[in-house]
Amino acid sequence: MLTRKSIYEEIAKITAPTLVIVGDKDVATVPAKAERIHQQIKGSQLLTIPGAGHSSTVEAPDLVNKAIDDFLTSL
Repeated sequence: MLTRKSIYEEIAKITAPTLVIVGDKDVATVPAKAERIHQQIKGSQLLTIPGAGHSSTVEAPDLVNKAIDDFLTSL
């Protein structure tokens, strides 16, 4: 992973509806990085899960599931 080429420039090519979810305590993909990802994807939505780290699906499954459900329903 450390030797992989960055795909940051490729992110802007995403055209599918996209929901970016990040925990506000995430140290692996910090909220600022999630914000940069969100800014690269036109029309994307960003949701920050309070009190969650990198494993927000385990730490706050109800919030994550509701966010995904709301996102998919809005499409």
